[in-house]
Amino acid sequence: MSHRFSVLALTLALSLMALVAAPARAAVMLIVPPTASTPAIPVYVARPPGNGPFPAVLLLHGCAGFDGYLAVGADRLAAHGYVGAALDVLGPHGMQTACNGPSDGDEAGAARAVLAWLRTQPYVMLDKLAVIGFSMGADAALTLIDTPGSLAPVGLQVAAVYYPSCTGRDGLVRVPLHIFDGSADQIAPPAPCAAMAKAGAAAGKPIAITTYPGATHGFDVPGPDHDFYGTKVHFDPAAALDSAQQILQLLARYLGP
Repeated sequence: MSHRFSVLALTLALSLMALVAAPARAAVMLIVPPTASTPAIPVYVARPPGNGPFPAVLLLHGCAGFDGYLAVGADRLAAHGYVGAALDVLGPHGMQTACNGPSDGDEAGAARAVLAWLRTQPYVMLDKLAVIGFSMGADAALTLIDTPGSLAPVGLQVAAVYYPSCTGRDGLVRVPLHIFDGSADQIAPPAPCAAMAKAGAAAGKPIAITTYPGATHGFDVPGPDHDFYGTKVHFDPAAALDSAQQILQLLARYLGP
């Protein structure tokens, strides 16, 4: 599912909650310097008013890549007191979309680099980081925290993912994780995520899952029903709002209000 509609739905739901916050400071597009394993990465950063430091939340986009809706998501996070950051993993590789090809530009690797960079910024709290991923970005987030033999990024406290592909994941997550998916998702079927969550919980890992009855892939996407990857997807406003409320509660619990 294209991240652009997912983030729009999330931010719309946050707005519907009518939580009052001061307007965010002007946001900017910055460049995270290249590393030995990643190219220079564009990242949109929105900051709350004041000097901080603040907790930071990194948004990981779907296969359609970065666009203005992802920036709106970062702006909304800033309005709630978090540094909102949204990376563009496809641009540096000259890709317009990853929806029709095998490459995702290594969004997990890019996310790790951006999280490390965020810790160097004076307005970011070193050990109060979170990631929220949508579809392809959700898969990248799982790679960060549920890969055997791999450590979670330093400072990462919590992750939330929307309709990921959980096949092959063991649930032995390195940080608390909340999965949001739909029982009618035919693109990323819910059964593997249910098995992952069950295995993780049995091992004492802080993993939770919310599966919305009848919801499809991209259940948080506002708009009319449409075809995506050969299957019908539709907007579920109740599920979109509930998941957004849970996201804010999750961030408040692990990063502070």
